[in-house]
Amino acid sequence: MSRTDLFAKYTQMYAKAQAREIVPEGPFVRQLTDIPRKQYDVGLFFKPNRSTRCVQLHIGNAIPMEICEQEGFLETDDATYLSRTIISKFRTLEFLRVVISAKGIYDSKEARIDFLKAGQRIIDVILRKARNVMHIAEFGPFRFDRCVMTLNEFLEKELKMDEISIEAASIPFFVAAPEYILLSNNDLIVIGDEPKVPQGEFFLVGGLGYTFDKTEGAVNEARLFRSTSDLSPQGIDEAYIDGMISRITEDFQNNLHSLFFADVWKKGKTKPVGVNFGGDLLVKADPNSEIWTGIFEVYVKSPKA
Repeated sequence: MSRTDLFAKYTQMYAKAQAREIVPEGPFVRQLTDIPRKQYDVGLFFKPNRSTRCVQLHIGNAIPMEICEQEGFLETDDATYLSRTIISKFRTLEFLRVVISAKGIYDSKEARIDFLKAGQRIIDVILRKARNVMHIAEFGPFRFDRCVMTLNEFLEKELKMDEISIEAASIPFFVAAPEYILLSNNDLIVIGDEPKVPQGEFFLVGGLGYTFDKTEGAVNEARLFRSTSDLSPQGIDEAYIDGMISRITEDFQNNLHSLFFADVWKKGKTKPVGVNFGGDLLVKADPNSEIWTGIFEVYVKSPKA
């Protein structure tokens, strides 16, 4: 598809865009966007048998990984937690555990009771969603740990790189500092040291048309597309969109273009289809895009989430 045809296609598409994305995808984890969490932080921990590795899917802020090894009503110096096991020692999963954080310490008995009641309602909803999946006798959706790798694990285990090669290949990822990379097989590469991924519902707000010039590098000013969909009920207005887009256009080549077209993807079977920044900004590449010209679709999470 020529540059003219590609840009013309997106001019028409964004005029009537209603698209949304829920990441991570899946018949269990996608249902978690509507749990009644009341602004509490919620973490789901997936731990396989015969492994010390635990993967977290979190809504709100991430829960400290060490908390997942405990169960019940927990208090630390910083926060109060309620931890409950949803699945225990079933097939290849040691446990699926939900942990709810109150984000602070409660001094009174009444406040603790209110937190426990609210936490139990959240757990009941997650348990019901888990039963819905189990009803179709499908265990795969609960092996979320198989979908998530740290960048170091991906480079070492999947691409068989040595220590020096890993250090060199990691540079564009550390420079851009995304939250995670979404791959074509729905796997996720986390840039940090811990395998934890934020759950999010994202709304399409527009896109960036880009070209690559051998002298200037990637140029994003080629075209800026805007959706005319009314997203004000989600708290998404023009100022919010402008702020999101500016986060990736300030250093477009290093923040975005170099990630999608990094040399590392040539060594593996999967390709990047999306990059998440900060948990609330998702950028996806149009399938017809390539290094010289293309479109990056911009999705944002509601600030109300």
